Amino acid sequence: MPALRTTLLLLIAQLVPPSSTTVPPSSTAVPPSSTAVHLLPSAVRWSVPISANPAAPPVIDGDKVFVVLESGAVQAHRITDGTTAWKVDLRSEFPVAADGERVFVAAGEAIHALNAADGLEAWLAPAGNITIPPVAHAGWVIASTEKALTAYRASDGTKVWSREVGTQHVIPSIEANNLYVPLDDGRLLALDLQTGADRWVRRLTGPLSEVLALPERVYVRSGDKHLYCFRAGDGQREWRFLFGALVRGRPAADEKRIYVTAMDNTVRAYRRSNGELLWHPALPFRPTTGPELTDSVVIVSGSAAELRSFDVATGQPAGNITLEDSLAMPPAFARSGNAAVMAALTGSLKSQWRLVLTGPPAPAAETPRE
Repeated sequence: MPALRTTLLLLIAQLVPPSSTTVPPSSTAVPPSSTAVHLLPSAVRWSVPISANPAAPPVIDGDKVFVVLESGAVQAHRITDGTTAWKVDLRSEFPVAADGERVFVAAGEAIHALNAADGLEAWLAPAGNITIPPVAHAGWVIASTEKALTAYRASDGTKVWSREVGTQHVIPSIEANNLYVPLDDGRLLALDLQTGADRWVRRLTGPLSEVLALPERVYVRSGDKHLYCFRAGDGQREWRFLFGALVRGRPAADEKRIYVTAMDNTVRAYRRSNGELLWHPALPFRPTTGPELTDSVVIVSGSAAELRSFDVATGQPAGNITLEDSLAMPPAFARSGNAAVMAALTGSLKSQWRLVLTGPPAPAAETPRE
């Protein structure tokens, strides 16, 4: 019997391939798509030094990148070459809110509206002690104090409405004529943007994440560790899905999927229609903000010098963006022409602070055929 067992084992060994290590599908390395790599804003277009510590993440709008510095200045850099377009002495701890021809800065218990072209002040409106970054969209500016919301007309700073809502530490979201406000006590308010009146209210477990607001549906993660989907029209719940980790920043979405980054060093994709988990690759770093969706990839950033991207359909790696120094703040993304660009603040107290702009690498030159 021992001899027969030995013979069988030898025969099995001959039938099994030499490499018998099983690799789980989720960790199988797949080469990134050359098209995705080409579209990824991974090539440095310019890099300029910053004279002081950054106070808030950069913002891209139109042909400029806006930076807020701890020294008490707001600077606008030209997206073409990084040169300084203008500089204004304003002390703020929040990123600017930009919307077309105007840039809005929360400073000195007021909202300062600056002309994006030259930095000149267009209007100033008292706002109280602002606690979270202002929001500007489609002709509106929303300022949040500890317990109140105030809506201003972006063109001239006229206060349109103001109301107490409760303690808030998460940026509200605007979609069409709706304003979605996540509150510390777990309430999600859907307000009429024109009047501030309630459209509907949902009571969840706080704290709430930033709201992803789309025309038909609204998505938010609550303190009960679930990701919720509500109908935008009446607030009726369509589905919820267990989501154990804390969400970072605002989710992103395309026509089919929702993308979420979380404190468990993971990026996840869910089916928009029913909340089905589609893919969830691990990250080598902790994300500091929500995912960025550009072209056919999802980009995730942390405090490292490298950002990771994933194919939207499969979750497979789609290339990296590598910087010379670590990110100091979450980066900003936008479109410049037909290309995606990224503005990043890099450096530390031990190294030079820099503002860096990246874009897609130039297409490789074809080798002439003989």
